[in-house]
Amino acid sequence: MKTLLLGLVSFYMLVLSRTEELPEVDNNNNNNALSSLDITKRFDDLAARLNILEQELKMKQETPRIAFSAALFNDGYCGPFNTPTTLVFSNTFINLGNSYNPSTGIFTAFVKGTYYFSFTVFLNSNSKMFTSLMKNKDRVVSVWDNYSPDSNDSGSNTAIVQLEVGDNVYVKLYEERQIYDDGTGYTSFCGFLLFPS
Repeated sequence: MKTLLLGLVSFYMLVLSRTEELPEVDNNNNNNALSSLDITKRFDDLAARLNILEQELKMKQETPRIAFSAALFNDGYCGPFNTPTTLVFSNTFINLGNSYNPSTGIFTAFVKGTYYFSFTVFLNSNSKMFTSLMKNKDRVVSVWDNYSPDSNDSGSNTAIVQLEVGDNVYVKLYEERQIYDDGTGYTSFCGFLLFPS
């Protein structure tokens, strides 16, 4: 787009230089002739549009790329624990911006903005499952399941949240609850920056 606009600007500059070389035209007899003033105005309009496009391009290039996706990949059950526990999704598929810490399971916002998060948990026993997506110490959304005869249960939830720099997002497994994974990635956590503010 920028190349096209630069080409148009060059064309108008060429036309402008040629009109200065032409003999004066009687505007009363030739309404189609462009005056030097008209060409200058069009050139200024194109230059202003080019400036706006350059600013938009610069903003897009400066927008931070923050995205992560990770799976639990435990070999067996996780839990039950005596206290609420942060789940550590240690197998990362992508971690653009390095905001997700695969050692702690915690995503930390380094850029203020609006973020998307999603998580999925799985349990294949007649136990209880209760997990929540947490923003700092506040519960955002949850997945819950109680005893059931089918013994294979999976749940997902999603949230879009506004984060300040330093806010933490993670998935918490509540006490006396459990989840399961066997290395196939049934239990996962992902998120990305939608819009910086």
